Amino acid sequence: MKPILIKVGAFADNQITMVERADAYFNTPFHFHPECELVYVTESHGKRIVGDSIESFDVGDMVFLGPNIPHVWYNEENYYQGDDALRARSVVIYFPRDIFGDKFYALPETRAMSELFHRAQRGMKITGATQALLKPEILALPKKEGLDRIISLLHILKILSETRDYYFLASTGYSHAYNAKDNHKIDEVFKFVMNNFSREISLQDVASITNLSPQSFCRFFKNRTKKSFVQFLNEVRIGHACKRLTEEDWSIAEIAYSCGFKNLSNFNRFFKEIVGKTPKEYKQELRLKEA
Repeated sequence: MKPILIKVGAFADNQITMVERADAYFNTPFHFHPECELVYVTESHGKRIVGDSIESFDVGDMVFLGPNIPHVWYNEENYYQGDDALRARSVVIYFPRDIFGDKFYALPETRAMSELFHRAQRGMKITGATQALLKPEILALPKKEGLDRIISLLHILKILSETRDYYFLASTGYSHAYNAKDNHKIDEVFKFVMNNFSREISLQDVASITNLSPQSFCRFFKNRTKKSFVQFLNEVRIGHACKRLTEEDWSIAEIAYSCGFKNLSNFNRFFKEIVGKTPKEYKQELRLKEA
């Protein structure tokens, strides 16, 4: 799961670059770049990786990323099967952290904004009232030009710098150890897991994609991602289980088996380790929120 360095500036005519994506599925590989990035997903669902964080995403997913943190949005398997009714849409805003200059960020009035960029180094998932407040601002930004575009970006950053409606994505001590070597192979491993996590996956299966022995692959994967392959696979499976607990009226056992777990006790143990509560507790909380 190695990211590539993408040069946003290579296709940017302005300091603020906006991309409105509308494709059959999100096709950008696991990557990083020196620009900050604000993403708002308007259609589709799947899995999102930011640093060492793995989560499901859905319509309304809003994330603010600082420079050089690896990330990717991948859709569920059915998006890659040619269904014309499924679309992946998002609005993405790129800009350099120093767009307004060091003197601007040194002002007492902009201290909170400087602190925002520090927080964004771990990636921030924007939630609640702030997500609702920023939605129209982000959707309107691609239509603005000149000074209006800069003023709108400043307003968005002001809201982000003042809000508490967020949580961090990457862990506290996360730092990536990626270089340009073998990028394509690791991205293929990631895609393979996302498309096959519901069945049994052996270390030989994934090691063969990278032309490494299983033992060498385990060292390679952990060195890059700061977690073992088995831990990564279980996090992907549990993330999918959370989505199914939210959307499907299946029994916990049915969900466990559909996500690739061979027995219920292992599913319950890994679920509590990763989510912090049992599947039964998670499902009960969902019902209370819906009541």
